[in-house]
Amino acid sequence: MRKLLCCLVVFATLMANPIANAQTNVKWDLRRCVEYALTNNISVRQSDIQARLSAIALKQSKLEQIPSLSFSGNHGFSFGRSLDYSTNVYTDNNVMYEQMGLNTQVNLFNWNSQRNTIKSNDYNYQADAAAVDKAKNDIALNVARQYLLVLLDMEQSVVTDIQLKQSQAQYQNTRKQVDAGALPELNAAELEAQVARDSANLITAQTQIAVDKLTLKALINLPADAAFELEVPPVEQIPVDNILEISPATIYVMATQSQPQIKVNNLRLQAAQKSYEAARGRQYPSVSLFGQLGTAFNSSFKSFNQVNIGDQPTPAYILSGTDKMYVYSPQFDAISSKKSFGQLWNGYGAQVKNNFGQGIGIGLSIPIFNGWSARANIERAKWDIKSKSLAIEQDTLQLKQDVYTAFSQALGSFHTFNARQKEVATAERSFDLASKRYDIGAMQTIEWLTNQSNLYNARINKLIAQYDYVFKMKVLEFYKGQGIRL
Repeated sequence: MRKLLCCLVVFATLMANPIANAQTNVKWDLRRCVEYALTNNISVRQSDIQARLSAIALKQSKLEQIPSLSFSGNHGFSFGRSLDYSTNVYTDNNVMYEQMGLNTQVNLFNWNSQRNTIKSNDYNYQADAAAVDKAKNDIALNVARQYLLVLLDMEQSVVTDIQLKQSQAQYQNTRKQVDAGALPELNAAELEAQVARDSANLITAQTQIAVDKLTLKALINLPADAAFELEVPPVEQIPVDNILEISPATIYVMATQSQPQIKVNNLRLQAAQKSYEAARGRQYPSVSLFGQLGTAFNSSFKSFNQVNIGDQPTPAYILSGTDKMYVYSPQFDAISSKKSFGQLWNGYGAQVKNNFGQGIGIGLSIPIFNGWSARANIERAKWDIKSKSLAIEQDTLQLKQDVYTAFSQALGSFHTFNARQKEVATAERSFDLASKRYDIGAMQTIEWLTNQSNLYNARINKLIAQYDYVFKMKVLEFYKGQGIRL
């Protein structure tokens, strides 16, 4: 029973915070860092949102080809003098009215302006989609750089710790000899000072690890307080190409075919060209087809209950001999009363049916004068094409410059690393000989410290050169369109 309860407690703890436990127990290698960044990095997510907005704009421009359909209706009251629709006579009666209509319109011809707008939006969408790939490539390269920097910091910390332990061991040994009277106190003091310096260097190295880890977390959009333990593979196991087997010209050709920025620029140019054609089309007449359905209802607030019709004499007359024949005018008296709510709607269906009307036609729109806005739009689109063309030219030249520069830097890092390897081997032999001479009292402490410092610097410089070479090769992989090989 107790075992069962313990298992349940452990299970509940894991389920309560699975993410935190996963992040605590799983180490982060370069692949995981890059994949997490591609999903969560804010710059990548912003690029993706822009691509989605472009997709919506493309969809909207396509839907504009579909005939439009709208319904209109209004209901109101007319007070004072108005037209009585039942008698077609102006009256002072108050009237309630209602009108309804259904309208549709479709563009028949507009000099391909609409079609070119769709194509322009399509190219812009493709460009924004390619920009997402560029953002992913950029963040992957930045993550790889920062990841390798943290690994370098950790390797430097290991070397610094080894140096500290060497200094501590030598100090302890010298301390014993000084206490025994075999060596002067100065030897121990010099070594004690070196131990202090090495301790400070180790603290600095460990602090730099923490700082660079925080920078890496920020790149992949991981909270600063999240558990984050890196997988530390031997730098020799990180795959790189042989710099001596590739050429900058080959890399440049591959870069022009694979780099998203080149694709983005070409698509932007095509979009600008279609936008220019669309702007030109909008300055010419357009033809559209339209149709409409409509009806109306009208009701007076008053109803006629009784109508009295009669004649009454007027002062006017006609002589017939000596007799006066007076002119009579018709007399019209209407007795009305206010309608009830139900009476207002009497005859609604009949009126709606009788007033129902339809219409269809062709519309012609001719732009005559719009403040030269159409001409300005054409000029703007024309200069936009030139701007996009210059961007292609500039980025192509810059790409070639960057590729050849990256190759030269990688080649230089390769030779520097080889030289640093020889430097470390020489410094290790020198330090080994110096340690043997110091142990037998044939070398001063300051000389031993000098050899130790030379070895430490040689090891650090070798690590820096090695990681620098690895990163420079990763940059070349980036330009070759291989992504970041992990």
